[in-house]
Amino acid sequence: MEEEKDLLLKVLLVDDEPFIRKGLAALIDWEAEGFIIAGEAQNGIEAIEKLSREEYHLVISDIKMPDMTGIELIRHLKEKKLSQAKFVFLSGFYDFQYAKSAILWGCSDYVLKPIQREELLNILRRIRSSIEEETGGLRNRNICEKAYLDRNLLALLWGNYDEINLNYARTRLQPEGEVRYIHLEICLSDENFMALSEDKKKEQHRKLYSYAGLLLKNYSDRIIFGATKHAVCYDIGILYSSFMTGGKEDEEWSDWLVKELKERLGYDIVACAGSWVSGIEGLADSFKEASMMRFFRFYQKVEKEAVNRSGVRKSQPKNLVRNQKKNSQEEYYRKELDCLIHGIETCDKTFIRENAGSLYRRMMDKCTDTELIGLNIQYYLYRLLGLAYEIETDINQEEVMSYIQEAAFSSGMPWINEHKFRKFAEDYSDYLVQLRQNSARGVMCQIEAEIETNYSDNISLKSLGEKYYLNSAYLGQIFKKSYGCSFKEYINGVRIRKAAEMLLRTDEKVYEIGEKVGYKNMEYFINKFEGIYGVTPARFRKRNYEALKEA
Repeated sequence: MEEEKDLLLKVLLVDDEPFIRKGLAALIDWEAEGFIIAGEAQNGIEAIEKLSREEYHLVISDIKMPDMTGIELIRHLKEKKLSQAKFVFLSGFYDFQYAKSAILWGCSDYVLKPIQREELLNILRRIRSSIEEETGGLRNRNICEKAYLDRNLLALLWGNYDEINLNYARTRLQPEGEVRYIHLEICLSDENFMALSEDKKKEQHRKLYSYAGLLLKNYSDRIIFGATKHAVCYDIGILYSSFMTGGKEDEEWSDWLVKELKERLGYDIVACAGSWVSGIEGLADSFKEASMMRFFRFYQKVEKEAVNRSGVRKSQPKNLVRNQKKNSQEEYYRKELDCLIHGIETCDKTFIRENAGSLYRRMMDKCTDTELIGLNIQYYLYRLLGLAYEIETDINQEEVMSYIQEAAFSSGMPWINEHKFRKFAEDYSDYLVQLRQNSARGVMCQIEAEIETNYSDNISLKSLGEKYYLNSAYLGQIFKKSYGCSFKEYINGVRIRKAAEMLLRTDEKVYEIGEKVGYKNMEYFINKFEGIYGVTPARFRKRNYEALKEA
């Protein structure tokens, strides 16, 4: 698992020249070597303040600085026993007395500026080995314990825990009072992030986790790496309690955290929070709500701002949600929503047409509390999602949520008018009918034949769904069950297979074949071909010609 990677050793850079600190930070891939630059200081006095508040494993310091030299810094720390960090000194010139003093106070290395990349790598690897030997396997035990804790916390979040999971989490975290789940992820609409390779995205995902650990300090055990299932998502989760804020309001703390992570990582960060629950045994409910809000972040502003910029609700009295559940107006809408949901389930189109629009008007026109509107909408969507699960228990949540998001939020806000609200109810009713009709799978033979013939066309789930009268989300689910892959993967497989046949049977150029099978981007075509056959199209053709000659 990702959680079982080595814990990163924290480094403090101390130099009065900012460009020196920035140059060191950019010189190597620190995380690949098991380190992370956790702090910077521009002089010895500032370094002492940081080291007295937080544990660091390594200090890389200029030896000659104003106010306090590097030697004075290490001497003060050793005499006061403020830190056990290893020290590496940098100097613009070699001075025997400086070097002698550095060694006397236990400096690990003394390096002349400008430090070279290989020299720094050798120093870090030597220090890392030294720390691992001195700790006698403690770090490895910590890694294993954190991984085990995360597995127990995931069981709580996913609602499949037992008493062993619950008791271990209680022992490690010692939770008190109310708690809520906060979901944070690197925004998939950030173009700079999406332009990265998959390996680089995973690297940034790991950095998000590491930076959050640095910011939360003593509460880093409450961070979980990658809790979201069935989705492309570079996320972390936080089990949040109000005592973690250091006196800040909930909203202020969440804004601070998102801002800090964004500045450190350089990419947009989004956050969604579930509701407060009375103890960690109720985390599954908070996790589900945060997951729902991840898909429906569009509903952040209606007429009043009920959610802040990061997607976390503004600070409210902790008993607000519980009190709202007793609100007679909410109960009234819940009963009406239950009637509409029953009409959707039974495919009663007449009832839907007669009642959906008027319900929408009453909810939006008279219900001025935007928090209450949000709760009713979430309730409605949860129930509709539940209907799909009841029909088909192994249904892919991501597919259903994608369909709901497209149908209900296509204008950037849910159901911008009563017509769309009613149409969504009617469409979802049809969707449930299709789920029940196993015979719908019979059209797969027709669809398969069509793809074999028209593979070079711009075929999509939407176009096929319209032609064969199937909901596109449901059609996507059938594809995964029938072929063990997504629709996109299936059609790519067909196109690449056809391209391979043309490479062997014709003398057409590679780019001509790529265009014929439906690829306008040649680099993408070559990458897909190589992913399936292990070689480029040109090499594939050459290899088969050579084999033919030998035969």
